[in-house]
This record gives sequence, structure tokens and C-alpha cells, in this order.
Amino acid sequence: MNKRHLRRDIARLVRVVRTTIDIDCRASEEDNEPGIQLTVGATCKDWNYQTGDTSFTGGAYGYRVWGIASVYRHSNSYEVADDIINQLIEGGAFDKEVQS
Repeated sequence: MNKRHLRRDIARLVRVVRTTIDIDCRASEEDNEPGIQLTVGATCKDWNYQTGDTSFTGGAYGYRVWGIASVYRHSNSYEVADDIINQLIEGGAFDKEVQS
């Protein structure tokens, strides 16, 4: 998996997720603004995601390493993607060639 392509794909996902945020949705209980939690699970071969508080179900559940971020309507899609990818790297989801 190529990190640049993964970054692009997750940024695209973030842009889509931003458009689905309901006015009453919150990424966490402490939030005052509309948002949603995005979880991405990955290995060096593939990845999947889930939104909201779906700790035990969803596309990312089957992965050992997750990257989790709050997405808001004003979120920068590439900053969110970078945050998630850095969490995945720190968790050991990828081999060395993906990290470069």
C-alpha cells in the first residue's frame, strides 16, 4: 500500500463524511459542535472504516490497529487523514515501505 494513495483515499472519505454530519450529531459527549467519530483500521494490504460509536461492529472492527479522529464540518480532510495515518503507523499497522 502506498502512503500517498492512502492519504488521498482517507482525505476523500473525510470529505464525504463531513457532508453526512447531522446537526444533532456529536463526535464526543464534550463537543458543542456537530461532528462524528471516524475510525480507520488497516494492515499493509488493505483498510476499512466505520463512523460513530461502533466499537464492536463496522468495517474497521476486524483490524488489529485503528486510527481514530473526530470529523467536523470544517475539518481539513488532509489533516484528519494525516492524524489517522500517523496513529496507524505508530500502532504498527504497516511495514517500513508504507511509512516512507
